[in-house]
Amino acid sequence: MFWKAFLVLGLSASTASAQQALSKDEIGKIKQEVTAVVHRYYQLFTERNMKALPQEIFHLPFVLLAPEGAQVELTAEAMTTRNEGNLKRLLESGWDRSEFPSPQVCVLNSGAAIASGKFFRYKKDGSVLSENAVTYILGKTDKGWRIVTFGGHGLERIVPCKD
Repeated sequence: MFWKAFLVLGLSASTASAQQALSKDEIGKIKQEVTAVVHRYYQLFTERNMKALPQEIFHLPFVLLAPEGAQVELTAEAMTTRNEGNLKRLLESGWDRSEFPSPQVCVLNSGAAIASGKFFRYKKDGSVLSENAVTYILGKTDKGWRIVTFGGHGLERIVPCKD
């Protein structure tokens, strides 16, 4: 599944010369939509609403790009179980909420975008539990923009975008 996702992105890139360039307004609109999805993800996770994530945020099948390699979730139930496990571990560490304040969004084409940046996890007292970096790849679907895959990484690996 992982390779299929990147094959689609690769085929999309190979036809880039045949695609019409997006206007600044179109790019701006996509950036707003993608940013809204990423912020909604953090809102739902902070609200501990794991069942909403595969319904509103993630594309299924979903591919997590973990240090151990690509991990694929095929169903909403499996995705919910994964997120509930992550939530449990975070709560045990003293986590209260997360924020991704300033994602750098790069519009690849009218149906694909990258959101990369620094996110923060906070304790109940408001102190920072951790500062991390992540890159999301989103695709536009008939249900709107969805996160297709993401991978956490070092702060020095945030993907920049030049418009």
